[in-house]
This record gives sequence, structure tokens and C-alpha cells, in this order.
Amino acid sequence: MTVKESNEWVRQQQVDKAADEILADRQCDVSEVKAYQVAKRLDCDANGAIHAKVRDWRHRRRAEMETAAIDIPPGVEAQFRGILDRMVMEAGDHFVRAVRSVGGDLDRSATLRVTDAERRRDEAEEETAEIVELCQKTEAKLADAHTRIAALEQALADAQRREDTLRGRLEQRQADAAVSAGPQAQPDQSVTRAADTGTDNSAQHVMGFVDPDGGQV
Repeated sequence: MTVKESNEWVRQQQVDKAADEILADRQCDVSEVKAYQVAKRLDCDANGAIHAKVRDWRHRRRAEMETAAIDIPPGVEAQFRGILDRMVMEAGDHFVRAVRSVGGDLDRSATLRVTDAERRRDEAEEETAEIVELCQKTEAKLADAHTRIAALEQALADAQRREDTLRGRLEQRQADAAVSAGPQAQPDQSVTRAADTGTDNSAQHVMGFVDPDGGQV
């Protein structure tokens, strides 16, 4: 397999496609899709840019899964309001019809029952309004949470990209420094031996082991 040069441009769409294919083939979690696997599929080096693009793909796929888990279908508020309104109206009408069907000439007891039924209907409508308001507040909080999560993920992605860039520069500088240093020069062995011999003779002469004429004391 011929690996592409590291300076060849690999687009985010190519990384996304390769990562999705690996995810589908292995039937695994997004965290198990590694940069070297994507690089192997794209025939390129697993450098810092590939790591950053795989990380970006992983964050977006996780965000899509979380959004799908808490997504509210469009029009759910209108449907919920309609169902509750119909239930309230049907219940109220049922009570009113039941009381009024006793006879045309309602007595005090029947009138009180009608009044109570109408009061209950009003209370049910108020409860419905409170429930709808609660739904609206909940949706607003969810939208705000999604916005904050997206901002935090973007900030994290920016920081990681800067880290990848700095790490790549540092590794390049270390490599350049190692190349420019080269092999260290070795001292001349004969000069070193001569210096050692002279040092030994001087030491013996000073300590009295060798006389000035070269004889042993």
C-alpha cells in the first residue's frame, strides 16, 4: 500500500465518510473509531491534522445522537393543546348535558351542579394553560442548553486544534535540532595517551618514586 505524502490535503468530508464507513462496518461506538484506522482507509499518515478531523467527526456524531434522544417533534405543543382542549370541552359539555337532561325545569340542586361543572371546566382550562406554559419553558431551556453545549464543544475543538498545531511545531523543531547537531568530534587518542603518560611521570617524580636520572628509588 502506498501512503500519501503528509502534505497532501485530506478534507473533512473524506475523513467523515471514512469514519462513518468504519463505524458501520464494526458496529461500534464512535469512541472506538481511531485516527489510524481512518488514515489507513484514506492511505495517508495519521498526523495531527487527521487526529483533529477524527476528533471533530466524533464530537458531531455524539451531538447528533444526543439531540435525537431529546428532540421534541414539531407541532407537539399544538397537538397537546388540541387534545387537552377537546378533553376539557367534552368533559364540561358532558357534565352540563347530564345535569340539564334531568328536566326542563331545573331546581336549585340542578343549578348548583351545572355551576360546579362549569367551574371544573374553567379550572381544567387553567390547568391546561399552565401545562402548555410549562412545555414552552421546558423547550426554551432545552434550546438554551443546546446552544451552550455547542459553544463549549466549539471552544474545546479550537483548543485541541491549537494543541495539535503546537505539538507538531515542537516535534519538527526537535527533529531539526537533532539533524543539525551531527556526530560529536572525538579527541585524538595519541594526544590523550601522551598527556596521561606525562601526568603519571610527573606524579611519580613528585612523590619520590623516580629519581631525576630515571632510576627507581
